[in-house]
Amino acid sequence: MLCILIPTLSFCQEMENDELSIGKKHTISSITLGEDRTIYISLPQGYDTISRDLPVLYILDAEYRFMASHGIYSYMTYWRGVPDAILVGIANISRQTRVRDYLPASYGGDANKFYAFFQEELIPHINKNYKTSNKKYIAGHSHGGVFVMYSFLKEPNLFDGYISCDPSLGGLYALGQENIKTNYGQQRLYLCSSDVAYGDLVNENVKRSHLDAFKNFKNLFSEKSVEGLNLQVDHITDDHANSYVQGFSKGLRYVLRP
Repeated sequence: MLCILIPTLSFCQEMENDELSIGKKHTISSITLGEDRTIYISLPQGYDTISRDLPVLYILDAEYRFMASHGIYSYMTYWRGVPDAILVGIANISRQTRVRDYLPASYGGDANKFYAFFQEELIPHINKNYKTSNKKYIAGHSHGGVFVMYSFLKEPNLFDGYISCDPSLGGLYALGQENIKTNYGQQRLYLCSSDVAYGDLVNENVKRSHLDAFKNFKNLFSEKSVEGLNLQVDHITDDHANSYVQGFSKGLRYVLRP
């Protein structure tokens, strides 16, 4: 059908012969974590001829979110919604290491060590090997969203923009009470909740607890009279898994807008 719609066959032949690739995977050996980690790198079209330095967007759960995130990002850059950027995905080794890496001690994890990996190893590695500007962003969902919020509360200056999609915030409230500042350096934080369903399965008690934690966090920012922080809190009317698609799209537009 595509060939019928094209005046000549040349384009169809190119599609058959040319390789389509969104990026590459390679391994970084982490001293902090004591293990090798797989990272995904996607460079914007024409990267080799781009003379300016580019912002970097770090994407968690890369083994199953990177391709979807790349598609959304590419679509938005095509329509001039967001600037060109280097996309860096960090893949998990297993479900167990995901819990260990993304969740802080209050959830039974060791996010502090994974944070150190980001700060001391991964970001310097990317800055050394690619044409990066000083602008850095991070996006995560669920456990990854918890890590994004943990990073923001621990040290908001590590990233310029944070996209946290449908995290469980209850275990971070005490850290928020202690660490939320009264003044920020114009960081952008996008935070979204969902209906906390899996398909058609909805536990109303879990949903109520989940949304109450979002409300409490939003009130906490207000109570502390926070200044210098661009904050947007949304609710995605969808289940937990699918909330990432809308949340990531809205979050990109918010944290990367001019």
